[in-house]
Amino acid sequence: MGCKSLPKLHNTVITLAIASGFTLGATLVVPRSASAQPMPVSPSSYSFTSINPLQDYLLGAGDVLFIEVVNLPPTVTTQKEFAVNLDGSVSLPLAGRVMVGGLTLPQAEQVILNAYSKVMRFPAVTVTLQTPRPMKILVAGEVTRPGTYVVPFTGVTVSTADQAASADSVGLSGGLTWPRLSRVLAQAGGITQEADIRNIEVRRQLGNGQTAVTRINLWEMIQSGDANQDITLRSDDVIVVPKAKEVNAAEAIRVASATFSPQVIRVQVVGEVLRPGLVEVPANATLTQGIGAAGGFNVQRANMSRVTLVRLNRDGTVSRRRIPFSLAAQPNANNNPVLQQGDVIVVERSGLTQVGDTIGNALRPFGALGTLGILINLFD
Repeated sequence: MGCKSLPKLHNTVITLAIASGFTLGATLVVPRSASAQPMPVSPSSYSFTSINPLQDYLLGAGDVLFIEVVNLPPTVTTQKEFAVNLDGSVSLPLAGRVMVGGLTLPQAEQVILNAYSKVMRFPAVTVTLQTPRPMKILVAGEVTRPGTYVVPFTGVTVSTADQAASADSVGLSGGLTWPRLSRVLAQAGGITQEADIRNIEVRRQLGNGQTAVTRINLWEMIQSGDANQDITLRSDDVIVVPKAKEVNAAEAIRVASATFSPQVIRVQVVGEVLRPGLVEVPANATLTQGIGAAGGFNVQRANMSRVTLVRLNRDGTVSRRRIPFSLAAQPNANNNPVLQQGDVIVVERSGLTQVGDTIGNALRPFGALGTLGILINLFD
């Protein structure tokens, strides 16, 4: 009876030895038949304010990974940095070609571990993002230059186990930070004065065919310093800045001083000013400041109570407004509006100047002698 129990005892010892090996190894992971596809994530449960942006970073062509394989024979290779190829694969010693494109770092680590488990005993794999590929982000709507932007960042060394890092640094070396919404808006030339910054939309592909959408209120960030509104971005994010239904002049001035607004804009000032032409003014400049940048009124000729503002709208239409101007007016939409890029300010002539110019034009063809004759006839 004792002899019959020996095989069972032998199996138990082997099992314990194997278990002990996993315990002592600490980094060894039992291979599992996990799919290479990302874990399903519901858009409704997805968080855009994840503590660590690398938790949902999807690998792609151009990423450089630091892959360390414990127990790999040193005669095979000493290479530890591997670039993700255009097809989303990495070519690894012994394991061969492994697909990691579209996976998170933990998922890629598991897939690589599975690949090595087929060619060696008890492998231990650690995958780190060494250098991320430049981000490609689409910006649409009320920004100065809509389009697709490449947001590069390099020199990153972050471990998948580093879950305690802050949201913006995440262990980025060289003082670099993870790209945020405000930075990309600034790269797109900044928002326009008609932007609705309370309802900025960010769309993000989750890697499983679904898209998560969130609305960002950057006004809250300006008002209360809520940094959570300035979210970190991922490659292939889409930012849509809607047009505001109504623009508050006082708010527009405050928004224009933010980092995601243009620093300066260019407007054209024509008519009765001292230095007519193209001028640069701060992004939060009003009509008064635009006229001041052109040297101010030509007081002998200008109609200082009425100014025309011509604006090329984003839909291609042109609006023309005659504004009852006042130098003492506070910023408001009626008589001292905030200027926009490409505005044309027309300072009209005064009534007396118009009469004088008309008489001058009428008399000009007669020359000096003709003018003298007309004046003599007036007194006869």
